Amino acid sequence: MPTTKAFEAVAPFPEDVSVYELPRLLLSKLLSNDPEQSRELFASFQAHGFALLDLQGCAEGDDLLQEAEKMFEVTREVTVGLDVEEKMKYEASPKQIFGYSRIGKTKTEDGLPDRFECYGVNNDDILGNVPPTPKPEPIERNRESIKSYIENAYEIGVLIMNQLDEHLCLPRGTLASLQRLDRPSRSQLRMLRYPPQPEGDRRTAFLGHTDFGTLTILFNVIGGLQILPPGLEAKDENWRYIKPEPGCAILNLGDAMVEWTGGILRSNLHRVYFAPGAQAEYERYSLAYAIRPEGSVSMKRLNVPGSLIPTLNDGEQELDCDASEWGTSKAIGLMSGKDTARSRGGRAIMAC
Repeated sequence: MPTTKAFEAVAPFPEDVSVYELPRLLLSKLLSNDPEQSRELFASFQAHGFALLDLQGCAEGDDLLQEAEKMFEVTREVTVGLDVEEKMKYEASPKQIFGYSRIGKTKTEDGLPDRFECYGVNNDDILGNVPPTPKPEPIERNRESIKSYIENAYEIGVLIMNQLDEHLCLPRGTLASLQRLDRPSRSQLRMLRYPPQPEGDRRTAFLGHTDFGTLTILFNVIGGLQILPPGLEAKDENWRYIKPEPGCAILNLGDAMVEWTGGILRSNLHRVYFAPGAQAEYERYSLAYAIRPEGSVSMKRLNVPGSLIPTLNDGEQELDCDASEWGTSKAIGLMSGKDTARSRGGRAIMAC
């Protein structure tokens, strides 16, 4: 998450709530190709689909932390600084998922309106991969800062993917080649705001779902993100909070990784609930950089000689579509509250 200064401005995360403990990995060690840290990363993505990445202590991480704080400022400018009429000029749709989504646009599992608003920044627009479209003034004014943030977050994403290549016995760069920064994709920077919920009527703000991309790099300061532990039913008492930590990002894998690896890597169900304890009185901001496949990439599992990715067994099926078609279908389901996502993956393998 952003620096300690941001955490000191809000109430502390309470100690009396159930927390899902994630392995804490060091970016500095991954950058130095520490083999044990790399093994821990792969094991975490197999078991949990999530990991906590400590960005402190190296230039690459410290730079991203500082840029994340700037992106939170931009998020506030867009969500709070602009009136609803202005924001609705940039409304998102399932087929064109970039832009503004008002509070209540999507549904929860119970059919109730969501309790967050979001502006999705089009990765390709900012990087010049597609012709520019109209954007809110704070986004346009901070275009270069957003571009720098996307590029630096993406580089950390490539580092993570290269580590996974190694443990899957894939040629280095295989996974990253499926979502190149200079090719059109549905990658985006999601700027989210969750207003405090009224006491006595606190509930799910964002329905349980899995990400449909490749890798998400997430920052937040206020609690609210919850994960469903493997093997448990999606009942309120079973969900566990992920505690935000200063200087750290939360990493989570999306469904694309499950498809490409034949279920070796895990995509885990998660949701956003109301913030715990005294934090429930604060506005909650979240910054999610979602790396997603290039639109023309096949969603079939990877068939690379010598890799650990299994071939299809009798009766097994795989996706037979490209990432663009698949992403649109997933987005429609999510926005309607009819997403049928479930945790998948974690298939055991032998080491290379």
